[in-house]
Amino acid sequence: MAIAATFSISLGSCTTQSSRDAELKAAIAAADAAKESAAKTAGESEYADAMQSMPMGAVCWAAILEAVSSYGQRCIADESEDFRAALDEARLRLDRKFLGSAWSEERLAAFKRQMGEADTPKAELCSNADALGIYRETEKPGSEWLFKITDDLVSRPGPPEWGTCF
Repeated sequence: MAIAATFSISLGSCTTQSSRDAELKAAIAAADAAKESAAKTAGESEYADAMQSMPMGAVCWAAILEAVSSYGQRCIADESEDFRAALDEARLRLDRKFLGSAWSEERLAAFKRQMGEADTPKAELCSNADALGIYRETEKPGSEWLFKITDDLVSRPGPPEWGTCF
């Protein structure tokens, strides 16, 4: 559940519509509680099972993956090529879902820039210990897990939604 902390870190520097503010604050509070709970989880399979049972939406997952991707690209010199390829593929699958709904290329690009904290200075982003922890927690369960969550969210009918975001 440590993954949710990156999402809250990423969202901390973003400005969103006021109608989303309350939803995001609730998601961040829930993510913090989930993070604490995850600290007690012993095995990777328990972690992956818990993540798959969350009522998260595709927009939330895309935000998490953008934050993780940005951190990896900008801060991890020895990033695993396999993980990078899986992360890029998962993001591409989400992009197709978003663009196949009401999202425009411009909206998707702005979302990615915001969630990936493109305007955050590299030194600031890379010195964030929580962001590193979330990157590692996303990487740990492997690409099968990453694709399982992504594909489950992409296969939901209708436009992408935030969901409860943990």
